Amino acid sequence: MRMKTRWLLHLAVIMAPFSILLAAGAYWLWLQHMLILWLVASTILGALWWLINRYLNRLDLELELLDISESVEKTVQNKRAYEKIEHISALRRNSNPDLAASEFYMQTLLEVMQAVAEQYYPQRKDALLEIKAPHLLKVIEMFAQELRVALSDNVPGSHIFSLNDIARTHRFANRWGELYRLFRIVSVGLDPVSAMIREIRILTTDSLLSHSTDDLKRWLIDAYIKKIGYYAIELYSGKLVLDEAMFANPTRQSQQELDSIKHREATVSAEPLRILVLGQTNAGKSSLINALFGAIKAKTDVTPTTEGITSYLLERSGLETAIILDCEGYGSDDFRHLYSKTSEEISRSDIILLAISATNAARDPDKKMLQAIQHCFAAYGRNTIPPIVVALTHIDQLRPLREWLPPYDVIDPCGAKAQAIRLMMDVVTTELGLNIDQIAPVNLKQGFEYNVEEGLVPTIFQQLGQAKQVRYLRCLKEYHKEDHWRRLWKQSKRAGQFIAKKSFSVFDKSPVALSGDTGQNGESPLTHPAY
Repeated sequence: MRMKTRWLLHLAVIMAPFSILLAAGAYWLWLQHMLILWLVASTILGALWWLINRYLNRLDLELELLDISESVEKTVQNKRAYEKIEHISALRRNSNPDLAASEFYMQTLLEVMQAVAEQYYPQRKDALLEIKAPHLLKVIEMFAQELRVALSDNVPGSHIFSLNDIARTHRFANRWGELYRLFRIVSVGLDPVSAMIREIRILTTDSLLSHSTDDLKRWLIDAYIKKIGYYAIELYSGKLVLDEAMFANPTRQSQQELDSIKHREATVSAEPLRILVLGQTNAGKSSLINALFGAIKAKTDVTPTTEGITSYLLERSGLETAIILDCEGYGSDDFRHLYSKTSEEISRSDIILLAISATNAARDPDKKMLQAIQHCFAAYGRNTIPPIVVALTHIDQLRPLREWLPPYDVIDPCGAKAQAIRLMMDVVTTELGLNIDQIAPVNLKQGFEYNVEEGLVPTIFQQLGQAKQVRYLRCLKEYHKEDHWRRLWKQSKRAGQFIAKKSFSVFDKSPVALSGDTGQNGESPLTHPAY
């Protein structure tokens, strides 16, 4: 059994109980002598709605029409074309055309396309023909696809019933209409009262349906014209793309920019992090560096760079390759001297590792050094300073001095030693304006190392995200600087080649160059004109 036949049987089975109920209800009303009352009530209700509908019509409510203006690119020509389309739509939908006639669709199609074409080719005599066959076929393809989706999604049974089924239904409806009109004529002679009430109800219903049908008709005409107008604008504006797959690949210029960006990103990823180690004299910087490496580095394998700074290459699992920059220790008087010697290297750092002794109460040099670092970054045009990690050293020398039973819980300190460590951490955060999660208390005494791997290294890892951003900005600034000079050199080179090329061209065309074309006697033919 075919699918549409099964659907028709399902529909008949579903409607059968309602048909029986309708017939039984009418018969019961007739037995109770209430059929006329029901017809009168239905007529009154229909008349009330007819009056309400007429009142609403007097309000001249605007029909909500299709709006495609947002889909049209905002250009002067497109705007004028769209105004023409709206003008044609207003004329057509108010002229009450016959939608069953094919002439309406063809005439409207040509009128809309002609109006749109004249906006883009005003000087052409046959502007309507200024289209290319592939683009026209593309528009037909797009329109057919949109129509197919609209029918499949919105018209019930469009995927079931064939055109032949629709034609047969139309013929049956016409035949049933003729039989129904014959029934109305015959019933006037049999039951004039009921027939009169029925005719009044039909008249009211037809009036209501006629108004609703007119609104629907106007909406369909407007939608048809605007859809044609939209595709006509796409067709004549030259913005229609035949092969949309071309957008899967960037343009040549964009591809060059993408390659440049990828190269820059790869360069930034290969750039090692620069960790600047600062601290007052005797704050434990050398011991801190040795603890990070797990070996004595501060006294051996030293590679001097700028004056006052030594660098080390740090490679450890979980941490990108990093360059450790060890600055000289500073005090209350000489930090300005150190800053003046190392300001350029300081401005190129990505993380600042600040060694602070827990037994040294002088915080003013550290505070002044951090302020100097901020001024340094601002002077070099870098508004984002690197993250700061504080290694709080010499915690074993806090009171009680003889107590050393790690580990110590500084989050919820219980013992006297843990409370002293936490108190010192709070003092440092307050005086230097830092957060508690930027401080790691450590003991760097050889053989008694504490909280380097468990506390200091994780604290550095927590700041890696911000450090990578700082590194990116640093590399980006250097990249732009290099690109500035590279582009200037490239421009100068091309300008020189152009000038040289033009100079040689002029030289080749000069009389001196032409004099090379001599006669058999070695003399130029220009010196002996023909007689």
